[in-house]
Amino acid sequence: MKRRYNIELSDKEIKELRQGLNDFNKWLKQKSEELCKRLADLGVTKAELYFSQAIYDGVYDYEIHAEKCAGGYAVKASGEKILFIEFGSGLIGYGHPEVQNMGPGTFPGKGHWNDPKGWYYEHGKKSHGNPPNMPMYKSVKELEQELERVVKEVFKS
Repeated sequence: MKRRYNIELSDKEIKELRQGLNDFNKWLKQKSEELCKRLADLGVTKAELYFSQAIYDGVYDYEIHAEKCAGGYAVKASGEKILFIEFGSGLIGYGHPEVQNMGPGTFPGKGHWNDPKGWYYEHGKKSHGNPPNMPMYKSVKELEQELERVVKEVFKS
């Protein structure tokens, strides 16, 4: 929305300028809200895709949604096992890039959590752990790559 104002210093011209600035401010707020919503929706779509492709020995019980919050939207993942899917569990030597000195194999528990032969759970199922699938991390990284494109789309319309 390009606008240029040339005014004379009269009451009428100043009122028109004030109205133009108010209109621009309203437009800017609407576009900012639209941008936040578009990015949140895109984040939900990407996170759902990455969660659906995750390597995980257990039951997939996740839910991804966007909710309005102060300053925009938050994309949230909920479910009993989302941390194991995001950060991994049991596999020594793999880690999540956002967590220093932590990751699979560093979450001690009872039993043989770091046994290289795996362990049994849920009535005889065997597991060797899960790699960090990083669906939320990967979604953020992709959104960063697409940010400029989405901003241009929203503010050109």
